[in-house]
Amino acid sequence: MIDSIFQLLFRHEKPLSESHITKFLGLRHPEEAFVAMKGDRRFLLKEPGLWQAAPLEELLPPDRPLDEVVFVITDIETTGSLRGSDRIIDLAAIKVLKGQEIDRFEELVNPQKKISRHITRLTGIQNEDVEQAPPIEEVMPRFIDFMGDSVLVAHNAPFDFNFINAEIDRLGMPRLKLPLPVCTFAVARRLLPELRACGVTGLSHHFGYEVDDRHRAMPDVMATHFFLNRFLEDLKEREITTLYQLVNFQKEKLSKEQVLKRIKRQESKRVRSKGRPPKALGA
Repeated sequence: MIDSIFQLLFRHEKPLSESHITKFLGLRHPEEAFVAMKGDRRFLLKEPGLWQAAPLEELLPPDRPLDEVVFVITDIETTGSLRGSDRIIDLAAIKVLKGQEIDRFEELVNPQKKISRHITRLTGIQNEDVEQAPPIEEVMPRFIDFMGDSVLVAHNAPFDFNFINAEIDRLGMPRLKLPLPVCTFAVARRLLPELRACGVTGLSHHFGYEVDDRHRAMPDVMATHFFLNRFLEDLKEREITTLYQLVNFQKEKLSKEQVLKRIKRQESKRVRSKGRPPKALGA
């Protein structure tokens, strides 16, 4: 919940009231989230009940050229998409400087729960493959050390980044040092607006990049590395050459008008659903 609130405020850039936040995200019990936000450096309480995302200089290290930034390109495979109940089964990352790999991390993880047939069909990972693998309690501390104060990069970064942090929270460990990842999916949508499919498969087809073992963590990391290098070259031509410029470029900005329009649309849906007659028994 708190991660979704941050994404909203980061995209909106200006303060939003707790009422607007609650209605926009459809939060049912937001009180605990607003209390937790008071101790989270990502948020600024401008006045009672009015929140804003912290500026970049409070969220990231000092701005610097992109060829001086250490990126950790990351991908995970999980037992499902529900943070808090689903678990990581495959975690891979490479550390990159100036476009070149300088280190890597790769681990299968024992989720201590059954992997469904659907996930096995998707990833190729079977229960037998992770029986002898270390649990996340052993893997995550090593991954946090590997990350250090590097900038996390992922394709559809909010999923990977928030899932990893949810597992860190569950384990009672400190969160990743930098609260803002780089999302190559978001960058692709900005750079390639004509491309309908900006997922790993769509971009691979677009660039003629061959991915082996699609939906395994390391092959997807290597594909994301390829995309990132291509995008950084394109961004250089647009004079986007620093970390802050990249983070701001990937942002899909959200105006106050768009916020209010979505709130109005959601309220209309709720009114219509309340006005529907109950289904007859057996319907």
